[in-house]
Amino acid sequence: MSARIVRRGVRGTLLPTLTGRPAGRLVDFVPAPDGGLPGAACTGVDPDLFFPSDDEAGEFSERRARQICAGCPVREMCLALALKRSEPHGIVGGLDPAERRALTRRRYRETAARKKKGAA
Repeated sequence: MSARIVRRGVRGTLLPTLTGRPAGRLVDFVPAPDGGLPGAACTGVDPDLFFPSDDEAGEFSERRARQICAGCPVREMCLALALKRSEPHGIVGGLDPAERRALTRRRYRETAARKKKGAA
C-alpha cells in the first residue's frame, strides 16, 4: 500500500523548486499600428457574437463572447483600449457597456479619493 499525499488549499507541485504555473507573463503584447491586437482569442470569430441582441439567442452569444474573452491573452489590453475610446457597444475585454461604465466610475472615484487623501 502506498502513501497518498493530500494537499488542500495549496497550488503548485510537491517539489518546492517547481512551480505550478509561470510567475508572470511570458510575452508582452503590443497593439498593431492598425489598432488590432495580435494574438487575440477573438481573431477569426464571428463579430456578431460580441454584439448580442436582446432575445434568447443574444444571451447565448453574450455568454459565448465572455468565454472567449476569459481565455484571451490580450484581454486586459483590449479592455484598456475600450475604456480609452469609451466603446459604447458590445462585449469588449469581457465586459458589456454598463460594466465598463461602472468600472470607469469606480476608477474615477478611487483616483479622486487618493488625491483627496494625499491633499489632506
